[in-house]
Amino acid sequence: MPMQRRQVLAGIGGLTTMSVAGCLGGSDDQGTTLWHDFTDAEQSDLEDHVAAFNEDRDEELNVEQVPEIVDQLDTAIPSGEGPETFGWAHDWVGTYYDRDFIYDASDDLSIDLEGTFTEAAVQAAQWEGGVYGIPYASEAVTLMYNEDMVDEPPETLDEMVEIMDEYHDPEEGMYGLSCPPADPYFISTFAQAFGGRFFDSETEDTHIDEDDFVEGVELLQNEIWPYVPADPAYEAQIPVFADGNAPFAINGPWEVDGFRDSDIDVTVTSMPDIEGGDPTPYTGIQLWYFTSNLEDAPEEEVETAVEWAEWHATSEDAIVSNAQNHGSIPVHQEYADDDDLGDDVAAFAETVSMGIQMPAHERMDQVWNPVEDALEQVFNDQESAEDAMDAAAEEIRSRWD
Repeated sequence: MPMQRRQVLAGIGGLTTMSVAGCLGGSDDQGTTLWHDFTDAEQSDLEDHVAAFNEDRDEELNVEQVPEIVDQLDTAIPSGEGPETFGWAHDWVGTYYDRDFIYDASDDLSIDLEGTFTEAAVQAAQWEGGVYGIPYASEAVTLMYNEDMVDEPPETLDEMVEIMDEYHDPEEGMYGLSCPPADPYFISTFAQAFGGRFFDSETEDTHIDEDDFVEGVELLQNEIWPYVPADPAYEAQIPVFADGNAPFAINGPWEVDGFRDSDIDVTVTSMPDIEGGDPTPYTGIQLWYFTSNLEDAPEEEVETAVEWAEWHATSEDAIVSNAQNHGSIPVHQEYADDDDLGDDVAAFAETVSMGIQMPAHERMDQVWNPVEDALEQVFNDQESAEDAMDAAAEEIRSRWD
């Protein structure tokens, strides 16, 4: 699931997918290389930031946009190819540590993590006493609305349902909501609203088969899923809102520019209150990971990768432009509570404050796909919420054995 979630987060556009990771640049042939799968708008700013970083440097950082980056990393890193650093949410730290994919840069840092970044961001970058990346932003999906269809944001889920119901008319190509309905990351706000959790790092167990989680899935079944297109794929959901055929979308900062480029007036707002529960979205911390290619790399490559991550995460120009242009929520202490970074950042930050951080535990990697499959079964009326979650929990635990 993490690979699909993050491919979704990065958007749909980009370069044609490479079928062989070795075709892409790596430590053997291009010096220090950064991989990403940002949207086109994010990529443009990233390239500007890299150009500023590279100015007057002997060892330059090379940048490559890599669609389906998960598959590429899985192939490249074990063979000693691929990047020295890449951008991704923090939830891979545990599983990548377990697979020896990442490099502990504790002895190479020149900045004080605890004195520079928020507590959550510092925790996200660390694992088993090591530092495996530098945090530069936090994220969550939240509610967005089309100003031509909605006068003001709904304060409660009941108000949101009323508006969705007003517009929902599939025979005319109109829907109440654009949202990947079976993607655990996107629907975590509702699935975890009554205290249920996909995974608990302390117990090292999933709790999707417990009553409070099943109640959250039933909330989705009754209040959210009736208003989304029948095709659960991300690619099918996005155009509905972008084309002005739905009043609401649930999505992240990576998609805001694309929606606005579609000439709709988009306002980003926080998640609505839920009667009897609390909206509890999953949140993520974006890291510049350090890969195991740095273990035996020349000193100048280690320096370039680390200095880039530190520079980008502390540069005022990078922090402010990412916030103002893409709704990226700063995790640098000096900017984390800045009220002047725009309404988008404020709205995303409010939703982040409601949420819980995605577990980075290696066991979480085995949770995403079974949960998504179970949610699709409930979404398609093939199984009850209780039966689907029971079966998914059994499958997850069998994978851990």
